[in-house]
Amino acid sequence: MAVNVQIDKTYKGPAEFQPAIAATKYGTFNILILLVCIPSAWSIQFESTLTSYIIPAAACDLGLTPTQKGLLNSMTFFGMVSTGFISGFMLDTLGRKKILWVGFLLETAFTLGSCFSISVSMLSVFKFLGGTMTGGLYVALTAYILEFHATEYRGKVQMIYGMTFSIANCIMPLVSSVILPLNFDYSLGFMNFRPWNLLMLISTVNPLISFIVFYFLPETPKFLMSIGKNEEALDVLRYVYKLNTRDLKENYPITSLIEEVNLEEAAANKKSWKEYFYMGWQQVTPLFSKQYRFKVLLVCLIHGLFLMGINSLRLYLPQIFQASHDYEVTHNGETPDLCNILEVTENFSRSNDEDTCSVNLENSFNVYLNSTLVSLVTILGYAMAGTLINLFGSKRLLVILCGSGCLTGIGLIWSTNTATTLTLSSLYLTALGVGFDIFMIMLVVIFPTTLRAMAISFALFFGRFLTIFGNMLMPALVNEGCAPPFLFLAGVAAVTVISSLLIKTTGKEDMK
Repeated sequence: MAVNVQIDKTYKGPAEFQPAIAATKYGTFNILILLVCIPSAWSIQFESTLTSYIIPAAACDLGLTPTQKGLLNSMTFFGMVSTGFISGFMLDTLGRKKILWVGFLLETAFTLGSCFSISVSMLSVFKFLGGTMTGGLYVALTAYILEFHATEYRGKVQMIYGMTFSIANCIMPLVSSVILPLNFDYSLGFMNFRPWNLLMLISTVNPLISFIVFYFLPETPKFLMSIGKNEEALDVLRYVYKLNTRDLKENYPITSLIEEVNLEEAAANKKSWKEYFYMGWQQVTPLFSKQYRFKVLLVCLIHGLFLMGINSLRLYLPQIFQASHDYEVTHNGETPDLCNILEVTENFSRSNDEDTCSVNLENSFNVYLNSTLVSLVTILGYAMAGTLINLFGSKRLLVILCGSGCLTGIGLIWSTNTATTLTLSSLYLTALGVGFDIFMIMLVVIFPTTLRAMAISFALFFGRFLTIFGNMLMPALVNEGCAPPFLFLAGVAAVTVISSLLIKTTGKEDMK
């Protein structure tokens, strides 16, 4: 039974979780959590994206074919898909803290394994293992951060948390621009240590810092209360209150926490694995009822198309920019059109078979600057999203953005120079990136609360699966000529437009 209490300076008594976490105020501990979010979010983003910067530099060392490049870009997502359905169960069983510190410890080990890989097969295995970690770490980190904040702060905190991933996309190319052009080759006996190995070694700093910090941070009081450990939860809340207010623990106004779980009743009703599986299936089956079947399929399709379109181009762009640089170097500074760039990429991959492979990483700062500019344009798009939603409405803006993605995808076919390629690819990724988040907001009114989480889980699984498909398909399309890869990207956006028009929302939110 819910008990609502008004917490003020004079109140001393019991409370439920929401009033109790609000009574800790906002201060030093919350800022610390947001600071921890930086290396943690960067670790997750580096795992899924850094490979796209490694591939141009390591292509000769590992003898990468176009198919192997697509496979390497996809291995992290293979790992995410493989653990997608069990990460939530483990999170609610083992707790947020344990998943985080153990997960980041393993992520550190897997990143080190990637760093010292001596073959494409070895590197692929470690990228897969890294992916098995990052999918669950993202969910655990989100839960950990939000459960230490009162409701009034969660919206703002979620925005800051989301921005750290965008900042990571800006940091990666800048760090790569410093490390990858270095000229060294150290023999370690079992392998040659080169700049791309150093870049991966540096990237282990993020999960290592995250592991150390989360090892010493407390478990969330919300999880402790959910397993009946109210006294431990109260100790954590007092500790947070002390850090935030610089006051004594004894002055924390909540004297006890109202039980969310009856331990005796929970023990008496303890279920077998078979019964838990049956209960889980009972939660899934309503999604496939006549009422929601079409909505689920439509949501999975749109979610998958967004992720496939975004990641297929985003993870391939560093190779395009590197090929553009190589063309300018070999043609006395002549600015190439996109067809020339793709031809260089194709010829480069063929040269691997002839033992004449080479990559010119000298004076290639523009390669990484272009990737940074793409990320900055995307951040600018997010900053404008709120105003545009108010102007057009969510559904109409979603259709406009997907239509813009279709047009910019087609426009890339006739890109005549690197600047035009940069502009059009930035607009494509911004349109689909902002459109994806608008679509996620719309999910709130597409499904009822009881089905929303499961619907998103299905959509996320389907989205990662299509991301793998797109990453594998993109190099193959590049080998077929100039038009196919960008017709594919435009087609993804076009189908997303058509699918978005079919969405029927319920609720009072402006979805016109």
